[in-house]
Amino acid sequence: MGSKRLRAVLGVLITSGLILSFVGMLVAVAFVSLPLFAGCAALSYAADLMLHTTESPTLEKLRDSRFGLTMRFLIRQFLLLGLCGAISDIESFVAQMTTIGLLLLFILQLAYGALLKHVRKMRNELPFTTRGLDLEALGIRRMPHPFLMNKHVRKTLHLDIPLVAGALATIATDDWRFVTYGMITTVFLAYFSLLVLVPDARNALKLPTTDEAIEELNHQLAQYRPQVALYFTFAAVSKDFMYQVNMWLESLEALELRPIIVLRERATLRYLDATSVPVICIPKADNLARIEMNELRVALYPGNAGKNVHMLQRAEVKHVFIGHGDSDKLASSNRVSKVFDEIWVAGRAGRDRYERIKHAVSHHQIVEVGRPQLMPLHRWTGKVAAPVPTVIYAPTWEGWTDDACYTSVIPAGEKLIKALLDYERDIRIIYKPHPLTGSRSAEAAAAHRRVIALLEEDNARRFGRNLTDSKAAAKKLARIDQRIADLSERGVRSKYPDLTEEERTARIRRSRNQAGALYWNAVPDAAHHVVTERIPALYDCFNQSDLLIGDMSSVVSDFVATLKPYAIFNLDGLPDEQFRNEQRTAYASYLLDGDCNGLAEAIEATLNPREDVMAPYREQLKEYLLGEEYPPSIVRFNAAANNLYRRGLRDFPIEYPDQVPYPV
Repeated sequence: MGSKRLRAVLGVLITSGLILSFVGMLVAVAFVSLPLFAGCAALSYAADLMLHTTESPTLEKLRDSRFGLTMRFLIRQFLLLGLCGAISDIESFVAQMTTIGLLLLFILQLAYGALLKHVRKMRNELPFTTRGLDLEALGIRRMPHPFLMNKHVRKTLHLDIPLVAGALATIATDDWRFVTYGMITTVFLAYFSLLVLVPDARNALKLPTTDEAIEELNHQLAQYRPQVALYFTFAAVSKDFMYQVNMWLESLEALELRPIIVLRERATLRYLDATSVPVICIPKADNLARIEMNELRVALYPGNAGKNVHMLQRAEVKHVFIGHGDSDKLASSNRVSKVFDEIWVAGRAGRDRYERIKHAVSHHQIVEVGRPQLMPLHRWTGKVAAPVPTVIYAPTWEGWTDDACYTSVIPAGEKLIKALLDYERDIRIIYKPHPLTGSRSAEAAAAHRRVIALLEEDNARRFGRNLTDSKAAAKKLARIDQRIADLSERGVRSKYPDLTEEERTARIRRSRNQAGALYWNAVPDAAHHVVTERIPALYDCFNQSDLLIGDMSSVVSDFVATLKPYAIFNLDGLPDEQFRNEQRTAYASYLLDGDCNGLAEAIEATLNPREDVMAPYREQLKEYLLGEEYPPSIVRFNAAANNLYRRGLRDFPIEYPDQVPYPV
């Protein structure tokens, strides 16, 4: 059983116990049973702790049902007061002390939360956030210690345990000291927590003014002198969208020009991968306009977004749309791209897509630079490398609207997996869906879960429930994951505060390579894989695969670089020739319909090169989609940036206060 399913099952079991514990406390109050109440209260605390420790997916469902953490604590406290009134008297000493203690705890919790909220608000009002630039001169103090900030609501809520335990003990023994000491302990701990937070919060609030901060940032940028910027903004910020930026990081680092990354949403910085390139995140357009980058002449845009206009208005900069993948989707030839000075595409296919948009994009705007990200891909040797052939199923997601729903997961995903599992020869399946699969469509999410269930059940049937060959390997993977997490943490939480971004990036990438190698070696060679996490990466999955089955997406275009056989779903049932003409990536593919007809032909072509009638067409398509083999794409990407930079300098020579000319 997969880790996600296991967490889901555990979450359901623990949630059931949690709900039963609250029902039990209610029954205990109704029938005035102290032992039943004490047992159910203990169970509720334990269940809450387990739910959060396992990061159960049911936590979100509990919140949506108005039975979140704070509400659970309030209900338990009200039930305790009800028990006090039922067993003793509502005006009894134990009821009064419990009420006073809970009120004081609530006030202190409120003060603690309000102070932290104020600190976060003031810090978020800083005009920018950076990575890789030295802004020590601003004297910005660190945020309070993570222990005081992380999950503070849960921590402060649990401070009621001494009071609850003391009240129950007093009811049981009629000894006033238990509830008194419990109340004092609870209030003291809450007050002490607030007392510890105050000096750290006061330091964190010693902030420079906006003018001082921007002046210092401009000073640092004047020293670094960025020449090319990667600009990214996106309204729906999440880690699932950051691949659009992360895919370009190594290419950006390889440029001869000095690069910088400009982000617009603070949350994007959290999901940005490790890179040696300096990063500035500037949420407000007014502040961005005040940022001085005198030598900046090229801006690269991986996505089309409304806030692109805040950088596009810089007349001295040449603006380039580089996209985040190359496919036959409409997004890969958007009419909005007309606003850019140049559009960099992988090969002739990208040029043709844009030139089909009449009166929108001129021929001279389009530059073919290849796909520098594809350098690590292994080439097809003409035969299956391992005893068990590997098929990677990499469907796209359901898109923003039903009109742009290109995914095969809904109509054919389950059928495909069943057909592969039932094939006459054993086949290893790697399921690598788009990160956003199921994010918009409940139907796609359900189909996605069914595909995973089929693969997990087949693994369990053949290899048992525990697939890991070695517990030592699993522990080693966990250690590497923790090391990557520690290296990725910055600021007060970092275990490596003295590392430069170059050193941090190198260590993270080495660790990921180690984790990737361990991932494949930790399970039997013939076991299926469901890959939804960052490790292993998509290209690692390509290198492990012999045949790709996918949809109309950039994944297919990238896979063509391997020259391995691939198949695409023709879900609309168009005639083969028409489909291939309309979808250029299908030119060299084997085609599958909604019932997976054509699958056997694709598999046989993979197993027997003499049956691979599409092999010569893949050679042609590779050059058409991705450009010529030589010079390498990273060289062409760098040359395109240099050429555009020189044009920018000719149009807008760099002006310095001392008027010293800059050599072109």
